[in-house]
Amino acid sequence: MLGAKTLAIGGLVATLLATGCDSVYPTTGQILGTLGGTGLGAAIGDITSSTLQATATGAAMGALVGLAIGSFADPPARVKATAATIQAAETGDVGQPVAWSTDKSSGEVIPTGAAYEDHGRSCRPLHQESTSRGDTTSRDVIACGTADGMWEVVDARPGDDGR
Repeated sequence: MLGAKTLAIGGLVATLLATGCDSVYPTTGQILGTLGGTGLGAAIGDITSSTLQATATGAAMGALVGLAIGSFADPPARVKATAATIQAAETGDVGQPVAWSTDKSSGEVIPTGAAYEDHGRSCRPLHQESTSRGDTTSRDVIACGTADGMWEVVDARPGDDGR
């Protein structure tokens, strides 16, 4: 019966890796968290009941918890890029980059002008660049503060290499 359990768990892991991650390219933390959680959950399910259903349920629950922990430990690039955009908009000096990186992507956000008021909101022009898997993209944006203290991009256009 161990062979069937191993096959079931392997299939479950493959399914979770293919569909459970919230991005096309999962982070190392997401992969390791999902794998570790799956193994630990399967072991707990097997110890508590020794049935295929308990093992599979434990593996599934462990995978979900592991994915969540892995996502927290190693945030996706968009989370880091958003944090850099907020930092640049709120406190960045004109022309000074605010860098971010993950194990597969990197980038920077550069304030290109001083903050100004627009319809009662604080706004700031920024230049965003990111490189992922060898492809570099850039864009110029206007980020404005919202009433709830967040920031949103209200205007974006492809970046100019001359900045």
